[in-house]
Amino acid sequence: MAVPTEPAKKLRFGEFEVDLHTAELRRNGHNFILQGQPFQVLTILLERPGELVTREELKNKLWPANTFVDFDHSLNKAVNRLREALQDSAEQPRYIQTIARRGYRLIVPAECPEPVPALSTPETAIAPPVPAPTTVSGRTGLSKARRKPAALIAFMSILVLAALIVLRQYGRWTSNATGGIHSLAVLPLEDLSHDPSQDYFADGMTDAMITDLGKVGALRVISRTSAMQYKGVHKPLPQIARELDVDAVVEGTVLRSGDRVRVTAQLIDARADKHLWAQSYEGDIRQTLTLQSEVADDIASQIRVKLTAQPQPSTSRIQFRNPEAQDDYLRGHYFAQKGTFQNLQKAVTCFNQAIEKEPGQALVYAGLASSYVTLGHILYLSPQQAFPSAKTAALHALALDTTSAEAHAALADVKFLYDWDFPGAEKEFRTALQFGPNSVRAQSDYAGFLNAMGHPQEAVARVQQALQIDPLSLAAITEVAWQLYWARRYDEAIAQAHKVTEIDPDYYPAHVCLGLAYEQRHEFALSIAELKSATGFCRDKCFGLIGQVSALSGDRPGALEALSQLQRRTYVSPWLVAIVYAELGDKELAFHWLEKAYEGREHDLAYSNVWPMFDALRPDLRFKDLMHRIGLPETNQSALAPAM
Repeated sequence: MAVPTEPAKKLRFGEFEVDLHTAELRRNGHNFILQGQPFQVLTILLERPGELVTREELKNKLWPANTFVDFDHSLNKAVNRLREALQDSAEQPRYIQTIARRGYRLIVPAECPEPVPALSTPETAIAPPVPAPTTVSGRTGLSKARRKPAALIAFMSILVLAALIVLRQYGRWTSNATGGIHSLAVLPLEDLSHDPSQDYFADGMTDAMITDLGKVGALRVISRTSAMQYKGVHKPLPQIARELDVDAVVEGTVLRSGDRVRVTAQLIDARADKHLWAQSYEGDIRQTLTLQSEVADDIASQIRVKLTAQPQPSTSRIQFRNPEAQDDYLRGHYFAQKGTFQNLQKAVTCFNQAIEKEPGQALVYAGLASSYVTLGHILYLSPQQAFPSAKTAALHALALDTTSAEAHAALADVKFLYDWDFPGAEKEFRTALQFGPNSVRAQSDYAGFLNAMGHPQEAVARVQQALQIDPLSLAAITEVAWQLYWARRYDEAIAQAHKVTEIDPDYYPAHVCLGLAYEQRHEFALSIAELKSATGFCRDKCFGLIGQVSALSGDRPGALEALSQLQRRTYVSPWLVAIVYAELGDKELAFHWLEKAYEGREHDLAYSNVWPMFDALRPDLRFKDLMHRIGLPETNQSALAPAM
């Protein structure tokens, strides 16, 4: 008599072996997990190798009748992800054949590697050993009357257990769908045109969706810098969720064809890789940003949270009449995110072209304002070139839309760094965070303001909060190091900056922070080495910082050589010359150049209370008078004692 077998736990097909219990695929000795819909599709196909499994059958098995989902897109996505895992293709299938408009077929045999003995029945698993039964008329002494109740009890127990599992899973799903999502990431929208020249379009729509969802105060939305790390990266969604520490993800596609655009988005519980909602949106190309706003609104509705800012309907603000102006805006936004001098120049050009073609769009003016602030902050433009232009653009944006978080943040930076209107700056920072609670830039810039105003602990807490929104961003990690530096927690600043250089040795802002922190520990050789590694990127500023470190270390010729390097530049911030003379001990020349910096409204003066290189000047009445004219609060001298 054959030994009964249980339903197979493992099946082999082609080069793969699949464990149906753990959702593991094994190939050439390597295991990997395949979860969610892709694994369910594979399981259904394995049940019927060689047979057509229709799309309707898959729909009925994978998505319950009460699930609201864009079935065609979701199934196509699941099959594509399955094919990626199997390294298969629709054009030349080795495993899964597509039957056009009908369904799919597994075209290789599926077999069990070896028979598995049947599990013990519940009765034999729990019953104590019994003596061998006596035989009566060729039958065992254990009567059928006794076996039937035992089997029935075991069967009912299994049903109850199964029901409990189903109810528990249903309760978990409904909890997740209604109130269990408190954080999410919008993954880069996939451009179905696969045209690299259209990257700006898909990326711009992704960024706009992140910005709109970032207005949801009850939701932590991962910033675009971290989300973009997953562009073109195929990882299991639960892994992405763990890396970003989020409950859910939004993924989707965008297709631009002529004067039409189609956006498809899905909300997925990333912890269980389970679809919660999906929808497609299609409209005129001029409605591009309106469509993504509708997506964001629908997602917010699905997770049952409310907008904290209650802005006007987005369609009233971002409906472009001129599609070329919209293209210019999206290109400008794309270049601005790159952050280099050349790309910021391109961004300014694109934003101005958009304004010429359609001057009534607040988000274009806001993007222009932010670009000018960055150009002024990194000393690529003089304060007079950068900050008044930023202020004009920000005010234009706010005249069109008072809820623009980006415009409020840009205006706050101008008031802080150039106008030295510190109460006005704080008000604008707080307004920016009211309308954009997930804005990393607003959080980080406000942290710098708080440090400059004498609140270092709150500043550090702010950037650590921003890091939760942008956990993979080198800029966000480095910003924590800068606030620790200004808070005079130099060892912690060094440890934080090293996290960045270990990831990307060429990320220059981290090297600058390391150089200045090493200086305060009097490790001058390390300090100058770090600053020299960044001279190709931060130009004048690094030469000035190298000069002041050389001066502090006693290397007067090195300090004078750095000053000589500065004099060869077209525009040099007088602040950079002042810090070298301050460390050389030449107070007269230091104050001479500080006055020039004051006349030019150099933005680094706003941080005068926290720059350690001015510690030797602080007791001087001339320095106190300068701080009074700038409007900075008096500092706690004991808190600013130089670190040794």
